[in-house]
Amino acid sequence: MYLNQLNERQKESFLILASRLTMADGEDSSDEEAAIERVREEMNFDGTVDVTRVLGDIDVTAFDTHKVRVIAALELLRLAYADDYMHEAEVSMVREVCAAMGFSEDWLTTMGEWATRFNQVEGEELEGEMAEYRDALLTHALQMMDM
Repeated sequence: MYLNQLNERQKESFLILASRLTMADGEDSSDEEAAIERVREEMNFDGTVDVTRVLGDIDVTAFDTHKVRVIAALELLRLAYADDYMHEAEVSMVREVCAAMGFSEDWLTTMGEWATRFNQVEGEELEGEMAEYRDALLTHALQMMDM
């Protein structure tokens, strides 16, 4: 949703983290694969990802502002919840990434709750209170980026 705001280096770095996340649980989920493809399409990124970087140390240096760190963390969490289940290995990986980005446990909790809730309403044809709820979630994401 916000990944198109990243520059090319940040897009590649995000895709490396996303690939690492989908590998974390040791299972190939069609939901996760579809989510990675949606990420690639949203970013308009058709490059390849260096597997050695996926398997290497976590590198978040490309995310050089608070805004892009929030975007990357929110989108990574959305991806983690894409299959409606977050494996212990995925939790650990997301925690490592968020810690490397300088986010506290409180921030991680807030962003995780946001990702879970947004995944439930994204793509739905919503009206009335549910549409207002989705809009409030979008506003909250923008506020997190500006903090």
